[in-house]
Amino acid sequence: MRRPGAAHGVGGLHCDQVRHRQSRSPGEVRPLQPHLGGREIRDMVDRVAAVREAIGSDVDLAIDMHARYDVPSACRIAAELEPYSLMWLEEPTPPENPQALARVRASTKTPICAGENLYLRWGFRELLDAGAVDVIEPDIPKCGGLAESKKIANLAEMYYVPFAPHLVSTPLGTMASAHQCSTVPNFYVQEWHALEEREVWDSYVVPPDGSGSIVKDGYITLPDTPGIGVEPDLDAVRRHAVPSFGIFE
Repeated sequence: MRRPGAAHGVGGLHCDQVRHRQSRSPGEVRPLQPHLGGREIRDMVDRVAAVREAIGSDVDLAIDMHARYDVPSACRIAAELEPYSLMWLEEPTPPENPQALARVRASTKTPICAGENLYLRWGFRELLDAGAVDVIEPDIPKCGGLAESKKIANLAEMYYVPFAPHLVSTPLGTMASAHQCSTVPNFYVQEWHALEEREVWDSYVVPPDGSGSIVKDGYITLPDTPGIGVEPDLDAVRRHAVPSFGIFE
């Protein structure tokens, strides 16, 4: 379900492909601040510029701000990133105040994406009514599950806003999300990344085609078998389970 050539952040690149200016001395630890100064903004822009140069103009690039910054900082960084044609800038401000995010969106040509930290369709109605986003990204388990996320997608469609769900899940959850996306007219792109090593993540299920992974060349092919369409490999899950976690006791 995920389009080929979409890169989220810099996680898909080797470090030697991204060269950026050192903005602080080795070993220096600085506290996270909601307000960005000139040096921090230059460092962020340098990194994005290096990634854009490395992947070229045909690959979509999205940058996640992790809901950490104040409105002036978010406006400045969104403006500075306009030359790099981002797919979107994700959560530049905290999620509690959609009017604040709307100020950021109104200040820039960079598309704004948000929603992974909102709950139920009422939370998304506030976001959409405020005109705060170009793209919504509900986290399907967090926002209320499959049925609720479908209602959220339908609500966003009324505002002509695309649906690009956030996803940090196992192959089972990923396939369930992909099924949901296939039913959504305003589906844009499905985030995907594994917290574990790719081989470990793949091992949790047995793909119906026996290929070893449900994700191939940036796509997930939906099976036509009953249910989600993949079977869990419980032996593999047990091998990688946290000791004494209790799932299989």
